[in-house]
Amino acid sequence: MKFLEKKYEDIYNCFLVVIASTLIFRKLSTVLIMAFVLFNILFFKKLKYDKKNIVLLIIIASPFLLDVLFFWNNDSLVSGLKSAEKRLTLLIFPLFILGFSKKIDFLKLIQSYVGTMTIILTILFFRYLILYPENVTKYLKGIHLWEMGYHFSSSFFMHAPALNMHVSFVTVGAFFLLFSKRSSKYMLVFQITSFLLSFFYLLIINTRVAVLTSIIGCFIVLTHHFLNKTMKTEKLVKMAVLTILFIVVALSIFAKSFPYVTHKYTKGSFSNLDMVGKLDEFENPEKQIYGKLVTRVTIWKSAISLSKERIFTGFGSSDGKKELIKYYEETDQKFLARNKFPTHNQYIDFLLKFGLLGLLVVLIYILGIGWLGIKLNNPLIISFCVIFFICNFTDDFLIRYDGITFSGLWFSIFAHQFKFLKKVEIE
Repeated sequence: MKFLEKKYEDIYNCFLVVIASTLIFRKLSTVLIMAFVLFNILFFKKLKYDKKNIVLLIIIASPFLLDVLFFWNNDSLVSGLKSAEKRLTLLIFPLFILGFSKKIDFLKLIQSYVGTMTIILTILFFRYLILYPENVTKYLKGIHLWEMGYHFSSSFFMHAPALNMHVSFVTVGAFFLLFSKRSSKYMLVFQITSFLLSFFYLLIINTRVAVLTSIIGCFIVLTHHFLNKTMKTEKLVKMAVLTILFIVVALSIFAKSFPYVTHKYTKGSFSNLDMVGKLDEFENPEKQIYGKLVTRVTIWKSAISLSKERIFTGFGSSDGKKELIKYYEETDQKFLARNKFPTHNQYIDFLLKFGLLGLLVVLIYILGIGWLGIKLNNPLIISFCVIFFICNFTDDFLIRYDGITFSGLWFSIFAHQFKFLKKVEIE
C-alpha cells in the first residue's frame, strides 16, 4: 500500500497510457478500466474537485445522462439498462480524471500513446502476415481488395471504421510530435518512424473517412504552426512541402498498387445518388450498393422522417433501431429491412432516440472538444474534434464501446488540461 501511494502519480499516468492504447481490445481495456476505477477509489482522498469544473463533467457525461433522463422511454427496462451501461464510462472518466490533482504532462502522454499504439499495430500487422498469408497473396494480386482492411480488423475482433478512427488520431498525434521539442536525434527518428508507420496502417485499413480526417488533421497542425509562428518560416515551409509531397506520393503508390482504391474513393462511393429512396430497384442491391453513399443517404432520409413522429421525446435508446427497422417494413423498403441497417449517423441516431435534445447534446459533446482545443491553443485537440465530428456523419460511435471510451477518455484528458489553464489565469 505504501509503495502504491509513493508511486501514485506514476501509476496514474501509466493507467492513462495503457488504457488509451488498448481501447481497440474491448475485453482487455474493460479490465484495465475496472482496475483504474478501483485504484481511484482506493486513493479517493487524493482527488480534488473544483466546482467550476462541474460543467465540463456534465458535458462529458451528457450522453450517459440522456440515457438516465429518458430511461422511462424504453419499452424494455433491461435493454434500457444495457444501453446506459455502455455509456457509463462517460461518467467514470471525467469523474476520476478531472479530479486528479496533478497536471498531466500532455506531450509525454501523447509520445507514450503514439509509441505504444505504433508498436501494437506493428505486432498486429506481422501477426496478420503470419496467420493469413493466403489473404496477403490474394490482396497483392488485386483479388477482393474491398475486404482487406475489414478482415485485418476483424482478425482481432475490431470494426474497421472504428480502428481506423483510432489510427487516424495516432497519425495526427505522430505528426504533432514532429513540431515538439525533443531531447535527442533518436527521438526525432522515433517520431518520423511513428508517423510513417501509422500512415501506412491507416492506408492498409483503408476507410475513406479516416484517411480524409487524418490528412485534414495534419493540415490543421501545420496551419496552427504557421499562424502562431512557432518555428522559422523557412523551416515551416519545408515541413509543409515535405508533408504534402509524402501524402501525395504515398497515396499515389498505394492507388497504383491497389487500383480498387481509386474506384472506391471516386465512382464506388458516390455513384447512383439519383437512386436515393429507390434501392429495391437494383437487381442485386447487396452486391451493387451495400456500402455505398446512396444506401447511407436513404437510411438517413428514413430515420429523419421517422424521428419527426416523436421530435421532442424520441423512441428511446433501446428502441430507436427497432422502430427504424419497423419503418423500413412499413414503407416497403425490403433491402433496408432485410439487412436491418442502423442509422450509421450519430447525429440522426440521437435525434431518433432522444428527439431534438439528443441532437443538441451530441453537438455540444463533440464541439465541446473543439472549444477546448481553441481555448488551449492546441491543434491536436482541434484535430481530435474534427476526426470525431466527421467520423460520426457516416457511423454512430457513441453507441459503440470503441467510440464511447475513445472520446470519453480523451475528452476528459483535454478537460483536465483546461482545468490547469484556468488556474494559471486566475492566479
